[in-house]
Amino acid sequence: MTEYLEPLEIELKRNDGYMLIKWNDGHAGRNTFVTMRWNCPCAGCRGEMGSKGRLDFIKLLTPEEVTLASLEAVGLYALRPNWKDGHETGLYTYEHLRDLCECDECKAKFPDRFENFRLTEKFQADKRRSGRS
Repeated sequence: MTEYLEPLEIELKRNDGYMLIKWNDGHAGRNTFVTMRWNCPCAGCRGEMGSKGRLDFIKLLTPEEVTLASLEAVGLYALRPNWKDGHETGLYTYEHLRDLCECDECKAKFPDRFENFRLTEKFQADKRRSGRS
C-alpha cells in the first residue's frame, strides 16, 4: 500500500446499490450500500462508551436506509453518505471503506470478513494484530 490511502475516482451505481472506487494504490474496489449501512461508524448506529447502537437491536434495514441520496468528501480522509432516510452522521474513513470492499480480490483474500453484512470481530482483531489498523 502507498503511504496514505485515497480514492482517485468514485463511480456511483445508485440503481444497482453499490459504488466503485479506484484507489491510489491501484486497487479497484466495490462497496455495496447495504454493507456500508450495516457498518455505519456513527455513535448512534455502532454505540459508544459501552452502550450498544441501533444496529445491534435490528435485523432488517428499510429500502430508504440503504438508498444513497448523496455522497460528500470530508477533508482528505473520509466520505459522508447521506441516505434516503435522512441519516448522514456516519463518516466512512478511507481505511474503513477499504475494509468494507466487496470486490472479488478482497472476497478471496478475506473470505470470512463479513457475517450478515457486518465486519466480524475476528477480522477486526486480526487487522489490529497485523498492524493494518
